[in-house]
Amino acid sequence: MNPLLTLLQINDSVFPIGGFTHSYGLETYITKGIVRDSKSAQEYAVNMLEHNFFYNDAAFFHKTWQLCETRATKKKIAALDELITAFKAPSEIRDASKKLGLRFLKLTEKLYPVKRCSAYLDAIQKNEVHGHYAMAFAMYAHAQKISYRDALSAFYYNSLNGMVTNCAKLVPISQTDAQQILFKLQPLIDRLVEKQPHADEELLGNCCVAQDIRCMQHEKLYTRIYIS
Repeated sequence: MNPLLTLLQINDSVFPIGGFTHSYGLETYITKGIVRDSKSAQEYAVNMLEHNFFYNDAAFFHKTWQLCETRATKKKIAALDELITAFKAPSEIRDASKKLGLRFLKLTEKLYPVKRCSAYLDAIQKNEVHGHYAMAFAMYAHAQKISYRDALSAFYYNSLNGMVTNCAKLVPISQTDAQQILFKLQPLIDRLVEKQPHADEELLGNCCVAQDIRCMQHEKLYTRIYIS
């Protein structure tokens, strides 16, 4: 298989795993008027990538990739899964990670089965592990011979794309403004990907308290479009 084309497919915003149904607390920020225009949308995206995603899902991706490189045992995979579950305090975010990971694994199983991914899927379905999208994506990308840098860059981009797409729908901001934000933040993604292997292990799972609170508040919003 062609690694580049495979990466484009599994990272596509229309890859049917339900990513478009989640805002990860952004809906709360918009409802409260904190994110209200293109400028604040870009500030939100920068803060999320630098201070949340870098220490969380991107770091979890990196840890999973390391396990794949060393052909880690199921026990080590399960231990990382348990650690990630503990770090995801808001219940909506834990559930979102599981739903996306489960759907991703079920769909890729039908495209091109990978032994490690099949074993992870089986463990999730048997309730032996929680299941997380960052782990599933890293496992599959690694097995498909996609380079670490390309896979992690795409993973960052997909998160950013979800943010600006949600802003375009909810704030709203124009599609042109959304594309400008995506383009402007390419250098930021490059820097974060470069730094990822050197991130401080003690900061793994480092949370943005305000973000966690907004995710929890989302459960009680009077009107909600997104699941999380």
